Amino acid sequence: MKRSDVEIFLFPDSYQDKIIKPSPDNRLKFALKKTALFQYFSFLRRNRFYYDLLKKRIRKVNPDVLILQIDSNFLQIERLKTDFPDLKICCQINGSPFDEFYDKIYRKKKLIKKQTESFLLSDLNLFISKFSRERIMGSKIDPKRDKIVYNGTDITKFYPIKNKKDLKHKLGYPENELVLGYIGTLDFHKKILRLLTSFEEVLEKYPNTTLVIIGNGPAFQKLKKFVFTRNLEQKIILKGWVSHSLINEHLNCFDIAIHHYANHYMNPLKIYEYLAVGLPVIAPDIESIRNNFIDKQHLLISRNDNKDLVEEIEFMIENEEFRNNLSSQIQIENFGKKFTWENYANKIIDFVKEKHVKTH
Repeated sequence: MKRSDVEIFLFPDSYQDKIIKPSPDNRLKFALKKTALFQYFSFLRRNRFYYDLLKKRIRKVNPDVLILQIDSNFLQIERLKTDFPDLKICCQINGSPFDEFYDKIYRKKKLIKKQTESFLLSDLNLFISKFSRERIMGSKIDPKRDKIVYNGTDITKFYPIKNKKDLKHKLGYPENELVLGYIGTLDFHKKILRLLTSFEEVLEKYPNTTLVIIGNGPAFQKLKKFVFTRNLEQKIILKGWVSHSLINEHLNCFDIAIHHYANHYMNPLKIYEYLAVGLPVIAPDIESIRNNFIDKQHLLISRNDNKDLVEEIEFMIENEEFRNNLSSQIQIENFGKKFTWENYANKIIDFVKEKHVKTH
């Protein structure tokens, strides 16, 4: 069976899935999302999403192992163990929902405890960082059950494009300026405004540079207001949401990619996408980056909680040879051998096989 055939067999409606431009929340909806009770009932509702369909599919396919992508749905683990006692459950865990989306939730301490108890029931847990595993599991970590598998990317979708000049012209990028770029959801906790204020300082020394921000999110209007009030519309370009199918082309228009900040438990996908394209990258100082990459050899790590971000951006601008070394073909090829979704999937398969064999 081809991979696409397997997907259609397991999830026959998946071909109807579409990536659509998200609609922004109005002020009332945004305010409601921050209330404790709203978050609590939203959380309970999300734990009911698709559960009946999932049970139906499990009964039809009768798998030995279920790989469960955890969003806020960890309460489903206990239900699955009750409904399917012989089913092995492998959870992919990107972080805790109580760090961001449900940060103000009612009964938060109790739910955090319940989160850990739920993952104790699963047969295999895959965390995206050591920090995340320790934060969620605490003293309950079992190295045989609780594994760390760092993210990757699809190198068939993210790769270098040679003729960048024509590409910049096609997509409306300045052709004779150095383009600094950031892409991602514009959440407040990602501290994008810190990047904008740093770039404003950089402009005083290097006026022949442009910063491009791609993405939408709660912080978009605040960033837009900053750009307008500082009269920086020609130098800081907020492109908003861009279709995923066009992201690789946009990334190839960047000369320097910046992802300066991320919460400590994270393992940002964008870093891997930037590197797959062959971009010199300014990356956050977090455990998952320090464990996978060497500062000033693979990328440049922004230190001291971004206090030196201006100097780090200027260092990148001033050192063309350094940038070229970071984006060399050898580096791209080495990256492609290690940080791909195929390698990620093979690691999971090996862990699952190990766990499955030991229980039979």
